[in-house]
Amino acid sequence: MQPNGILTLTTDFGSVDAYSAVLKGVILSVNPQATMIDVTHEIDAQRIAQAAYLLHTGYRYFPDGTVHLVIVDPGVGGDRKAVALCSPRWAFVAPDNGVLSYVWKDLVAEFGREQLQLIELTDDRWWLPKVSATFHGRDIFAPVAAHLSKGVQPEELGQPLAELIDLPLAEPRQRPDDAWEGRIIHVDNFGNCITNITRDFIAQHGGIEQVEIGILDQQIGRICRTYADSEWGMVMALFGSSERLELAVRNGNAARMLGVGIGDSLRIRFIKG
Repeated sequence: MQPNGILTLTTDFGSVDAYSAVLKGVILSVNPQATMIDVTHEIDAQRIAQAAYLLHTGYRYFPDGTVHLVIVDPGVGGDRKAVALCSPRWAFVAPDNGVLSYVWKDLVAEFGREQLQLIELTDDRWWLPKVSATFHGRDIFAPVAAHLSKGVQPEELGQPLAELIDLPLAEPRQRPDDAWEGRIIHVDNFGNCITNITRDFIAQHGGIEQVEIGILDQQIGRICRTYADSEWGMVMALFGSSERLELAVRNGNAARMLGVGIGDSLRIRFIKG
């Protein structure tokens, strides 16, 4: 990968503290020409699966040579590894705690394992001189990402790794009554509830014309194409931009109306012809 000087930042640091600004200061101290883009700093605290999903929705829309820095790190200071994952198009710097699970699967499928470099960050030449036990984002991840953005080769950062920690991602589960159980994996700023049910899953099991969706006491008999295809104030289902089934309310907030959030379940039933 030929770096282009762009770095993205995805963290659970929020906007109240100086943590995310400190990351940028460290990066600019290493690479004053860096262009930094905040994906989000509003991941729910320590929610690794949410960060993995949000990273997955956006990483490939950045130019080749972008370095994606991801810090959701409840195991900071423990025995989890710090890693860099480099593909022919993008690089990622993150804790090895499952936050790269979706991306890893994508890149292996796209490029093959042999074209990916997975490195444990063990060479402290690229870290800050003093490393805190509680802020590896500042002292290890940010400077390493900045050095990668300047052209340091991945193999200089440490030792090769064979595999990443694989987060047990929620998959649809068949119920005894032949319905399927899905889960809400993200609630966006509009209150739309994004699920682990993909368009491909629906197509493989019967198609959008033969599906009923239930959540709590709500029954949804069709999948809409757009938000405008439903009546105002009614819970609807549609495929969002990530090609995942989501529950929404036209000009409303589905999560608030239903009283649901990440981890809550929904039912999918395919109608036999």
